Amino acid sequence: MIPLNIAGSDVVLRGGRDGVRDLFARRIDGCLVTRWEPTPDELAILNRGGSVELWCLGTRSHPPVRLQVAEHEDEQS
Repeated sequence: MIPLNIAGSDVVLRGGRDGVRDLFARRIDGCLVTRWEPTPDELAILNRGGSVELWCLGTRSHPPVRLQVAEHEDEQS
């Protein structure tokens, strides 16, 4: 997945190491919201019925999370 800049971003989680990109986020209703775009290979997997996995680093606790789809920002009203 490719991290995208989200409209109205007000948080930047800096990457920089090992080719990790900066992650732009927007605070909405007490959440940090980020946008991701599948690579062409990932999109092909999804189109064949594949699914999305969420990985959280660490094993002691799992924060509340939500996954959803969104239109391209230039198509949103």
